[in-house]
Amino acid sequence: MGGRTDDRSADGGRIAGESMARHDRGRHLAGLFWKLDRHRREHEQAMSLGTADLRILWLFSDNASRTLKDVAHELGLEQSTVNRQMNAVVAEGLLDRKREAGDTAYRFARTAAGRDAFEADLAISLNGYEAALGAMSEEDAETFLRLMDLYLGAYGAAVPRGDSR
Repeated sequence: MGGRTDDRSADGGRIAGESMARHDRGRHLAGLFWKLDRHRREHEQAMSLGTADLRILWLFSDNASRTLKDVAHELGLEQSTVNRQMNAVVAEGLLDRKREAGDTAYRFARTAAGRDAFEADLAISLNGYEAALGAMSEEDAETFLRLMDLYLGAYGAAVPRGDSR
């Protein structure tokens, strides 16, 4: 395998390229994701919405109304957690909650204020992503996106699914 033996990781640490053991590759990737999460949290400080609000409003960006059960299922969260988060978003005026005649469940829909807050924070987020991709060559950025998509598909298939939701 020969391989590269003097590659540098994102933090400047030495990695052993192709000869890196599977365990080490997983550990290295976990470290990279930890760094990504740290940068993402720092980036979120520039936004007005919290993580839960942003996640919920992203879900509603298709302008479809949903029940609490729908939201819990789509986000993969417990209904009690989603109930608390949805009540907070409604209280902030970012979602409306209505019950149609004959329905037993409330339906939630995004408000104009919710749309505006989401779009403003989305622009902040996308500008950061675009700046990072722009620091790469066009070819590297395309390769990164293709490989990230491939990796996330494989990772999603490998993650055990619980049947509690």
